[in-house]
Amino acid sequence: MNDAPENETLFNITGHFVQELKAVLQSESIVEGSDYENSAFNERRRAEGLHLLRFHETGTATQAAQIWEKHTMARSRR
Repeated sequence: MNDAPENETLFNITGHFVQELKAVLQSESIVEGSDYENSAFNERRRAEGLHLLRFHETGTATQAAQIWEKHTMARSRR
């Protein structure tokens, strides 16, 4: 796995939204293990309300960020 910074995406979410994020990505065929890895727990990021995923490909990282943004915008309109 390439750990280049462009393969990492910080999501502005906290605890219970991590599972929602993973479910949304799964629904778009972005699968934990084959497309990305969950990052190790980091107290500083958690305090800032951020969650880091490390993607195997830069394009997938970008796509995932766009999918999550679209999802959260749609959710806020409900």
